[in-house]
Amino acid sequence: MLLTIKAFFEPTSKRRKGFPSETNVKRGLVRTVHGDKVLEEKLGRNDPCPCGSGHTFQKMLP
Repeated sequence: MLLTIKAFFEPTSKRRKGFPSETNVKRGLVRTVHGDKVLEEKLGRNDPCPCGSGHTFQKMLP
């Protein structure tokens, strides 16, 4: 039972663990953000912007 409870509280989202999106990596998709940053994984709306501004990616979208 203890193992079941521990497994319940373990994070299951790959994005939160820092893994890149599997489908985008397999396809080899590359996106450029803010002209100089190249992304090899899909960013979510609330992920920090890769430009280093400290804003969420959602606020930096055009």
